[in-house]
Amino acid sequence: MIKKVLITSAIPSVAYEMLSKNFSVTIHTGAHLDKLELTTALLEYDAILSMLNNIFTQDVFPKAVRTKIISNFAIGTDNIDLSAAKLHKIKIANTPDVVTDSTADLAMALLLTYIRKIPAASSYVQDNKWKVWEPMLFLGNELNGKKLGIIGFGRIGQAIAKRAVAFGMQVIFHTRRKVSTSEQQNFSANQVDLELLLKTSDIISLNVPKTSQTCGMIASKEFELMKDDAILLNLSRGSIVNTDSLVLALTNKTIQAALLDVTDPEPLIGHPLQKLDNCLIVPHIGTSTIECRYNMAKHASNNIINFFNT
Repeated sequence: MIKKVLITSAIPSVAYEMLSKNFSVTIHTGAHLDKLELTTALLEYDAILSMLNNIFTQDVFPKAVRTKIISNFAIGTDNIDLSAAKLHKIKIANTPDVVTDSTADLAMALLLTYIRKIPAASSYVQDNKWKVWEPMLFLGNELNGKKLGIIGFGRIGQAIAKRAVAFGMQVIFHTRRKVSTSEQQNFSANQVDLELLLKTSDIISLNVPKTSQTCGMIASKEFELMKDDAILLNLSRGSIVNTDSLVLALTNKTIQAALLDVTDPEPLIGHPLQKLDNCLIVPHIGTSTIECRYNMAKHASNNIINFFNT
């Protein structure tokens, strides 16, 4: 009997092309799947290629499930209750290896966009305010010589470090594992403790996974340690930062700015962060490149193919 696969959203067609060779594939293109629909999917499909906004909480899992694997179209798996999945003997897979470059590129893009005042400068021209060249117009800053502190030194943190060094930045990082001297030299970066990183960095980049230990790790105490001209960059998960503390830090100018690809809650609707001039927010587009989405679709599909071929 041919196995059934559900793809919970429209993604690059390579996924359907790969999976349809050996499976009966359904692509959900309607509204966001609710809890009942996810429960039904677990009962009806052998495999689910899920999106980050498919929230598999414990109560979503029925007593008996047909699904053997959930392949998450994301680097993380924090949308899935892993304990519940394990209890039901469901394999959880993700796409960690193919999102690195696109996410690191966005980190640098956000930094350059903010420090060179690109949105304001572009609007200035579009509003027909540009009458003559002026030497003091939209003065920004250079990345060269700035100190970047990276919290979390996995694939993405390391990719950001490489790009930062190319811009002439000094890079320090904090991670729980001890990084060898040779590896530090390879990235032209130095491992430091968290407090020193927070106190001395001009730009702080959050690149840790969402866990019980990292949720809320940046809050009022941490903001007070930062320089008043520090810039916070978050491309990990919104809940790594205490949102109320962030609003206060930005409003009170405890730090200079926050550049966010992720927020908590997500999405933001009528939230104070949206009204702050020193907060640049984009809608979780860290992996939104044609190349990355294509590779994510291939990787997520291969997770399912390889699972049933072993």
